[in-house]
Formats: sequence, structure tokens, C-alpha cells
Amino acid sequence: MNLLFVCTVNRMRSCTAETIYSTNPAYKVKSAGITPTAPNQVTPELLKWADKVFVMENLHRAFITEKFPDIDLGAKLIILDIPDFFYYMEPELIDLLKEKVDPHLAH
Repeated sequence: MNLLFVCTVNRMRSCTAETIYSTNPAYKVKSAGITPTAPNQVTPELLKWADKVFVMENLHRAFITEKFPDIDLGAKLIILDIPDFFYYMEPELIDLLKEKVDPHLAH
């Protein structure tokens, strides 16, 4: 399963999620950001590659659907509702990600 995690600048939340879930061989994981300064920016190719697209906030969903209106993400777009006040690999962020992401990965 291909997982894409999206936040604003692709340095804290989405990178932490990528680090956590990339250790599981069942998943191929990438992360991206929506700002021009993000090291990995969201692209149509990434969105099409992903089986599930996890965005941290509603503003990320809005950005993606506005910038890429031709890509139908349907049910594969999931809003995690994780605010932007965590550091990379912060234990509370790791717990929150697992709590919110894991139910969407159950088979």
C-alpha cells in the first residue's frame, strides 16, 4: 500500500509520519508539503501514486483539491486534524499519528 502524508512545510508532521510508517514493509511511504519552500512538494504524480493521502489539516485538503481539481481523491483523502505545533519525532506527535492513522490501515 502506498501512503502519502502531507503537511505545510514537510519538515515536522509529515516527515515524522513517513519515518514511522516506512519501517513497515507492507507500506511504501512518502511525504510532501504544500508550500513552495517544502523539500518535497505535493504533485499530481504523488497524489496518483498514493493509495491513501493523509493530510494533517483541512487547509491541506483545500489546497490539494483547489490546485489539482482534475485528480479525484475520493475516499483515499483522509484529514487527520493534527495541528502544527509539534517537532519532528516528538513522542506526543508519534502517539497522535498512530492513533489517527492506524484505523485507516486495518484490513
